[in-house]
Amino acid sequence: MRKLTEEETPGYNREIVSFYTDREEIKSTQGGQECHRENHVFRANDGRYILECIEDNTAIITSRIAYEIDFDEFVAFFNRAIAQGEVKPECRKYLLKKAKAPVPKEETPPEDYVVFRNDRYLLGVEKNQPVIYIDGRRYEISGHYYEPVTWFTDGEGHGATIHDFEPLCVAKLRTNVTFSDISTREYDSLDLCELFEYALKAAPTVKWFAPSDAEKFFEGRPKEKASVILKDPAYAVAAQCDRGVFDCRILKEYYPYAGAESHRTALDKAVRDVLRPCRGCCELSFNLKGIEPVLVNVADIFAADIPDGQMNFRNAFLGMPEGNGLTKEDFYRLCVAFFPAGTKDLEVYAWPTDWLEYFYDADEPWKACCYTILDRSLDRYVVIMASTPV
Repeated sequence: MRKLTEEETPGYNREIVSFYTDREEIKSTQGGQECHRENHVFRANDGRYILECIEDNTAIITSRIAYEIDFDEFVAFFNRAIAQGEVKPECRKYLLKKAKAPVPKEETPPEDYVVFRNDRYLLGVEKNQPVIYIDGRRYEISGHYYEPVTWFTDGEGHGATIHDFEPLCVAKLRTNVTFSDISTREYDSLDLCELFEYALKAAPTVKWFAPSDAEKFFEGRPKEKASVILKDPAYAVAAQCDRGVFDCRILKEYYPYAGAESHRTALDKAVRDVLRPCRGCCELSFNLKGIEPVLVNVADIFAADIPDGQMNFRNAFLGMPEGNGLTKEDFYRLCVAFFPAGTKDLEVYAWPTDWLEYFYDADEPWKACCYTILDRSLDRYVVIMASTPV
């Protein structure tokens, strides 16, 4: 552990994983007022592990001392945070993988790119400025720096303000399959363009326009592109068989089937649900738009014989080198629970596993797989994500 100078201490909002430990009420060392002391532990985006000892009276930080720590010390603090209830135990596998994964290089985004285009709309960025074209007229998009308010204008007095809507919508659409407003409606790119146009038409009469004011316009469309089915007998069977290697989600899609894009929507929703408990400790950012899956034979995910260095669903379940006490009968029981109508109506896409730290393991990078499985007989998707545990 090495004490850092003020110049060496990372700035704010530059944390890969972040949590707090050892909170206690104390008398301040500076002034004697009531305050609390706690440790803020995080991995900075330059790869360093940092411990900050903070005294805070809720109004102002009165003292902050920073140290650089090693990974073992980071893990010790992390385990303490779990024991103290600051971090949920189910986050352990993902957050530790994220904390030790190689730090990605920060790439400068291009000044110009197109998010969406059709014969009426163009949504994108020009010289780092988010823009939308509606029937050829150009509007610049901006927003409040911390309030959920977005506005767009053509520079000639025409435009609109949308309240309860984050101004980072264009940037998020570039990396995410869908974008949710504060009312939890999900938008794809076309939905977003139509919402902007609807706000533009409503602007002269509605002074405080919010997405909820457009509910009638979106009437008949589902609020979500897909949702996780929370109650299904298969989950109980999976819980009996899980040894920390795989996660699974069963989902329903509400939009018309669109091949691999429907599978992408299901995967996006499943990943966010699997990682939902980790949200307070890290930014769940990932980019599925550039990831291309491969359509595979259904039999491949159940096959006993697979090439060395690869993993399929069966291998993820039964093939751990250290063993997990599960049998072929357990695997058969799980498959029946997931696919009660059999496998003849299944469509399976295999996805790469280099886009999310969940799959990362420094010692055994091959032990991971990711499948989206459409069961046409039940009109639902099963998403299976498997990774060697930390």
